[in-house]
Amino acid sequence: MRYLVLAVVALVAACNHPQPGIQVQTVEVPVPQPCLAKEDIPPEPPQVGEQLTGNAASDLLIVAASALDLRAWGITMQAALKACAE
Repeated sequence: MRYLVLAVVALVAACNHPQPGIQVQTVEVPVPQPCLAKEDIPPEPPQVGEQLTGNAASDLLIVAASALDLRAWGITMQAALKACAE
């Protein structure tokens, strides 16, 4: 009986962890639209080469954020190009 109580306590204790549960996020999806005017083309995200320090841990955060910005910009540009190609 004592082992059963210890097993239950161990299982309940294992359920208490700091990891987050389900996170709901809103993701914007670009929709094809008519060809853009030159002034409506979104600008390319800034380059981050000058922000790099040589410290891999801090540079990773800078490069990762830049990669996400570039990916979002590329998806927007791809949607615009598809609309123009049709």
